[in-house]
Amino acid sequence: MIKRLLKISIYIQPVIAGIIYICTWNIFYSIIYLTGGILSVSGFVLLIKMIDRILQIDKKRGQGMYFAASALKFIVIAAVFYPVSRVSEAAVLFYIFGLSVIPLSIFVEGGYQLYRSFSNAGT
Repeated sequence: MIKRLLKISIYIQPVIAGIIYICTWNIFYSIIYLTGGILSVSGFVLLIKMIDRILQIDKKRGQGMYFAASALKFIVIAAVFYPVSRVSEAAVLFYIFGLSVIPLSIFVEGGYQLYRSFSNAGT
């Protein structure tokens, strides 16, 4: 399931970046979107791997590592957000849209599962 979500999010990114370019005629907004998407996917992969590692080792030490990785992820997101916010309000919008790639892929996967259940292909 996780691999399918990652695959969907990787396939969605260039399509939406192309749509952003076609609608705005500004490649810079597409690059900002892709930057947010890359940060979102890499943070998701990092946290999934950390959860797997926590389940295999000592709980106390694993929880500390998970907290440190989460804090580092948010620091990186904030560090990229500051220069993006100096560009324009639209740049902030596309950056936040890029950060929402994982929830968007969850919605796409949910829609696919709903389609399968209604078409009786999943039974």
